[in-house]
Amino acid sequence: MRVFDTERQEWAGSRRERLFHAEQYLDLPRQRSVLQRTAIVLAVCGVAFGTWALVWKDEPKPYRPPAQEAPVDPGVTDGGVPGGDTSGGPTVTASASPPSGYQDPADPEGFRIALPEGWSRESNPSQYGIDIVEYRAPDGIRRIQIFQLMEDSPHASVVEAQSTASKLDGYQEIHVEYVPDPSGNEAAEHEYTADELSGEPTTGSAYHVIDLRFGAADGENYALIVYGAQGDGTEDERELLDTARAWFCPPSVECPAPEPTT
Repeated sequence: MRVFDTERQEWAGSRRERLFHAEQYLDLPRQRSVLQRTAIVLAVCGVAFGTWALVWKDEPKPYRPPAQEAPVDPGVTDGGVPGGDTSGGPTVTASASPPSGYQDPADPEGFRIALPEGWSRESNPSQYGIDIVEYRAPDGIRRIQIFQLMEDSPHASVVEAQSTASKLDGYQEIHVEYVPDPSGNEAAEHEYTADELSGEPTTGSAYHVIDLRFGAADGENYALIVYGAQGDGTEDERELLDTARAWFCPPSVECPAPEPTT
């Protein structure tokens, strides 16, 4: 006759079968003890492994900004003249000055540049970096525009700008090419003429534009664009650009005064 064994939760055979397999039934308490100890060991191992995984798992370390350089003594300028203020934007030696007829105003965006006297300034917010700053001559035609580039290289930015400018009415490319730069960094230039410019009045003469994009002393890339009328020649726009670029210094950087041109 078979009976239900409540200890082992199974049907067992007759008493004679139990006697024949006595060791199976007599060893039940020891088996139960072994199972309990095994369960405890497995639980301890699981907790230990979980703790190790949480503490030692390979995660990226949090970003830490690079250490800032020690501040420059605000009592001395780059040329060693007491009383200079280097806490803001770029500084030059006390004896340095832009060419005759030019000024180097302290722009609110922190950069330095030389532009003709009497020009007005306006700015617009930019999606990247400093505001888009524009200086305009009293005649309303000539202007200089400065902004920071989102692209990784000046050449890539010039190529993209050229693609947009080529859709202007009367567009005529003069060149798109790498050019030397005072900083020694990469620079590229797009020079062209067009009968129209976005947002500008019609003058009856084509516009002449020189679009220079370059790497500056702060490691960022900038655009310096000069606009003028083609009817009065192209040398005045070239002079504006060369002077502005020679004196340009990005925000929070000390730049030496450019060498005087002969």
